[in-house]
Amino acid sequence: MSKPCKVGFLLYPDFSLLGLSSALEVLRAVNQVTGQMVYESVVIAESSVTSNLGLVIEPSQSALESMDGVILVASETDIDIPSASLSEIAVLGGIGKGANRLASAGFLDGYRARLEGAADALQILYPRVALSQTAFELDRNRMTCGAGTAAMDMMLALIAREQGIDLAARVSELLVRDRLGEPLTASVATPVRKQQPQIEEAIQLMAANIEEPLGADELASLVGISRRQLERLFRKHLDTVPSRHYLKLRLEQARKLLRESDRPVVDVAMACGFSNASHFSTAYKNHFDLTPREERQ
Repeated sequence: MSKPCKVGFLLYPDFSLLGLSSALEVLRAVNQVTGQMVYESVVIAESSVTSNLGLVIEPSQSALESMDGVILVASETDIDIPSASLSEIAVLGGIGKGANRLASAGFLDGYRARLEGAADALQILYPRVALSQTAFELDRNRMTCGAGTAAMDMMLALIAREQGIDLAARVSELLVRDRLGEPLTASVATPVRKQQPQIEEAIQLMAANIEEPLGADELASLVGISRRQLERLFRKHLDTVPSRHYLKLRLEQARKLLRESDRPVVDVAMACGFSNASHFSTAYKNHFDLTPREERQ
């Protein structure tokens, strides 16, 4: 068995705990699904570092040597980074403002990247970076994303590119099962899933990205076909379109949370990818013929 790929997460004070844990969960799940140590995750910092939620993390080590890839996780740009050491690393990434800091140091020049901030200001600050408006961006040996669960999307896309879409789909399914206790794909007939792997892969990606839904173009790209091709497959085999099926999965998860938890309706809405309670209530009413509050009565 080949040695594992060592991925270092370089942490800075007030880093996104959700961003870090989302990325780590994907690598953990790859090892679990394959039964092998495909990835070794290492937390790197000079000393104990406190997350944005006040949790103190003890680093595994402080040096970058022997890392195959390093991902910066930060919430500020006015931080010192070990540029000389990072220049020796084959693959670099940034979560949240960690991506901006890579751009400031010139590591993203000539790359497409997802940075945090207003587009106009970013264009002035980083004229040599091709700015992306998507939740994450993979461009050759650079990967960048916003804070939070976008890191999970980014890492799943990385796994799909490096290890194959089949493994990425299996990892996605495991993460959904761990989070919800059951897969969200039960409503899709097994023969259809087996005969149409793109549909299976798309639905698994949807299920893994409930809180921050993927865009239609992004979803199709991860599956490896065009948006129109994916829509044709869904229409032919499921008599629906991807966006409608995605909404159905999100609403089914919302119903599960409303029935099995006491979380406020607005929290349930946010957890299922709705930007506000009003939009959530309207969509829920249209689908289930009752409002979220009526669901609990």
